[in-house]
Amino acid sequence: AASCGDGHIQAGVEACDDGNRVDSDACLDNCVAARCGDGIRRQDLAEGEAGFEQCDDGNGADTDTCLTSCRSARCGDGFVQAGVEQCDDGNIVDTDGCTNACAQARCGDGIVQDGAEACDDGNAVQTDACLNSCEVARCGDGFAHEGVEACDDGNELQTDACLNDCQAAACGDGFVHEGVEECDDANEVVGDGCSDRCLVERCGNGRLDHGEGCDDG
Repeated sequence: AASCGDGHIQAGVEACDDGNRVDSDACLDNCVAARCGDGIRRQDLAEGEAGFEQCDDGNGADTDTCLTSCRSARCGDGFVQAGVEQCDDGNIVDTDGCTNACAQARCGDGIVQDGAEACDDGNAVQTDACLNSCEVARCGDGFAHEGVEACDDGNELQTDACLNDCQAAACGDGFVHEGVEECDDANEVVGDGCSDRCLVERCGNGRLDHGEGCDDG
């Protein structure tokens, strides 16, 4: 009697009959034609041939290790693999919201996100050219850029220890450092009212001030 596996296709009963009991070729051992999604991976075809399957888990989920196209899940396939990937936008652009490693873009990942970050050096150093906020270092940001700034106090005061150009306050800079200098006329001229040590010149200080004929202290 005709039966599945005899090598003869029974019209209306069998879709195929290849005469073997191999379940991983084009015809299953129940004489049903193999298809992607039947839960059995075909192994009779080479990569690139029509019908080739990398996997076949028989479910309709695209978020596990095997896609419904019978291709193995991978970063960049456009499907987020649960528990493995944070995102998957299916492109090879590394500067958008999802990196090529299928991770959500973030400040500190070492990749400059277009339109969102000015820089991203991937480190936690606040004294280099890129801050931890992914902003370019600048005078006034509150962090002293090594080799570029002498100081940076993040304020706009010209009378404290750090000037607005991120240089340390010093006698002769033209700004009176509160509690440190009495005056600062931005020169080293003696006798003009402000000494070269940023002290107010007055009669009796032992220096010849402007308008004095003598001063012996």
